[in-house]
Amino acid sequence: MTTMKIHTIAHVPDSLANAWLQHLRDFDTAHPDCHFEVMSEAPNKPLAQIVEMLRVDPELTLTQVFARRRP
Repeated sequence: MTTMKIHTIAHVPDSLANAWLQHLRDFDTAHPDCHFEVMSEAPNKPLAQIVEMLRVDPELTLTQVFARRRP
């Protein structure tokens, strides 16, 4: 199988950040052969707000994030 890299920069309001990440997580769950690397800029945001933004279902533990196979 060949692999394609798609680079996306998403500009979303604070109120939609979790919804965007959940959308990505849903795709990730439905297609286990895909691998996602996500970075977020959240300057001046409290840590609690950043952690809340990262709550997705099914959740990923930090161990799972680092243990995922990279292509």
